[in-house]
Amino acid sequence: MTSTSEQIAEANFLWGHLVASGLADLDITTVFFSPGSRSTPLIIGCEKEKRLSCFPALDERTAAFLALGHAKRTNVPTAVICTSGSALTHWFPAVTEASYSGIPLLLLSADRPPELQECGAGQTINQINLFGSFVRVFHQSSLPCLEQDGIRDLQTILQTAYSKSVYPNFGPVHINFSFREPLWPTADSTPKLPLFSSLVRASFSDQTEHPESTNDLTDITKASRPIVIAGLNTPCSLPETFQNIPILCDSLCSIRETKHPARILRFENLLRCPKFKGSIKPDQFIVLGPLPTSKTLRSWIEESGAPRLVIEPSGRIVDPLLGISHSIRLNFDQLHRLDLPQSEPGWLEKWTRAEELVEEKIDLEFEKISCNYEPKISRILSEHLPSNSNLYCANSMPIRDLEWFWKPSEKKRNLFGARGVNGIDGTLGTALGITHQSNQSTFLLTGELAFLHDSNALLFASELIGSLTVLLINNQGGGIFENLSVADLPEFEKCFATPQCCDFAKLCAAHSVEYLLIQDEKVLISHIKSPPKKGIRVIEIRTDRKADRKIRQKLLSLGT
Repeated sequence: MTSTSEQIAEANFLWGHLVASGLADLDITTVFFSPGSRSTPLIIGCEKEKRLSCFPALDERTAAFLALGHAKRTNVPTAVICTSGSALTHWFPAVTEASYSGIPLLLLSADRPPELQECGAGQTINQINLFGSFVRVFHQSSLPCLEQDGIRDLQTILQTAYSKSVYPNFGPVHINFSFREPLWPTADSTPKLPLFSSLVRASFSDQTEHPESTNDLTDITKASRPIVIAGLNTPCSLPETFQNIPILCDSLCSIRETKHPARILRFENLLRCPKFKGSIKPDQFIVLGPLPTSKTLRSWIEESGAPRLVIEPSGRIVDPLLGISHSIRLNFDQLHRLDLPQSEPGWLEKWTRAEELVEEKIDLEFEKISCNYEPKISRILSEHLPSNSNLYCANSMPIRDLEWFWKPSEKKRNLFGARGVNGIDGTLGTALGITHQSNQSTFLLTGELAFLHDSNALLFASELIGSLTVLLINNQGGGIFENLSVADLPEFEKCFATPQCCDFAKLCAAHSVEYLLIQDEKVLISHIKSPPKKGIRVIEIRTDRKADRKIRQKLLSLGT
């Protein structure tokens, strides 16, 4: 039976209302969207739902990274909406990062109906399963209708999509909606909604309490020189049994920000020191989540030949190293179930004493270095960043400086990064997403190339609810490439360093964003201690990447 235009419009109206109320029923509170015609039912439906907060982002790439940052901070699925055609392809970088870093996103794309597919219709591509294995699940919604069977099918899709985004492996899900025209009822028409049930968010507490047996792990109790490698998602509240084993902390691990008697942050220096490295022979590694990116650490683990027990709550394979390895899926709140080995006398003290010696030497060296050197900026942040604030650290050299030079703290700052695929995509957009609706001040530590790569995200400045301070390190190019073997070749500057000629003061002014150029350390510290109450403040700090490389080499050579 052919539907009339009025029936099509009413069905679209119903679908928009069902999606919006379903999201709200599932305790989703925030939706980012980009403008478009085909997505009208979804956007207006969400905008009319009083339990949802909806925020526009001009381009889809920024919208997806805003959603990713917001979900990263809240650990709650965030929705993002776009129109048909090439629009959703701009989500791809954020989708891959969310997939590999385990960030829950609900991707809601609008599409043209089946009769307009593969016939040259404008703004139409094949959107079916576009993101492939990068999403936890894909659903194609049926065309909107007014029948109860169709309503129940759509609600089942929403409920299933939400569940797959959070259990057992957090990540993005994709729902594709096809809409016929007219996309919305006329202005003087308000269709009557049929009766339908509210959605109920499923509880996974019972299913995740004991995901895997630990009865077959008795071999780890035989170890006498165990090492714990704490990945970025490791909780700061580890069981007491972990207090007598050295815990080598990832750059973003929350243990860095609490007083833990076994935390070790200077492992890069220690493992580069032949004297210390030669004096330790670990016999068991207990790896909590993905490994830190440190090549020094990874090489040492492989060279040691010690077996590894890898614990990853999602069940994903996160161990890329050679050697003996056993992986289990176990939630970190169930770590008390592990029967940990008893360290031999002095094993932990050997590490903590060595770290104290290295820390003292690094402190003395940093007293001689100004904030005109890039590593000093991470050190300053570790000392003066406000308690409980958020820090998003860009990839390349900033995240390495954080790992190498962040001073131990008890201020419980929240450390974030893009460690899924380790790219510079969406650096500013993700930081803005973390900032948005946060009660705490947020800081972004980034190089100028990562900032420029995502500068379109500044268009969101007028919508931002929160305070973001950007520490923009301008070293005229890609500092990380200074470590390449081709760094002395004549082609290096053009092909790898790629310095950009951008006046950041003018770029910020074009977006009505506060800008400061600071070279004085005391002034920098005062702005870190007193971030803006709201809005974006960009602080540019100019350094020399070749001098920065020499300073890093000197600092990392400080051993016991």
